[in-house]
Amino acid sequence: VPITFAEAALGATINIPTLEGEEEYVIPEGTQPGTQFTLKGKGIQNLNYPSRRGDLIFTVVVEIPKGLSQKQKEHMRAFADSCGESNYAKHKQFFKKIFGQK
Repeated sequence: VPITFAEAALGATINIPTLEGEEEYVIPEGTQPGTQFTLKGKGIQNLNYPSRRGDLIFTVVVEIPKGLSQKQKEHMRAFADSCGESNYAKHKQFFKKIFGQK
């Protein structure tokens, strides 16, 4: 399910298509690309037990905006500068592994 960068960072309520229609789901703040979420009992009917339904699992894909204006780019750079390294644990761990830093 595609979500915007702002929805992933700030959290949002989105509509998920299910077999019966749309279901609202709350995406938590700080959701990372590729995160999987589960809607219990909203999947396909169990063949052996028709009264039971499986879970619907969906993965979020964060869409990165293209064609930013100069003003938007400036705001993004200011945002990136204000975050510092502490908000990017995976980035920091990657370079520690590559360069053997502790």
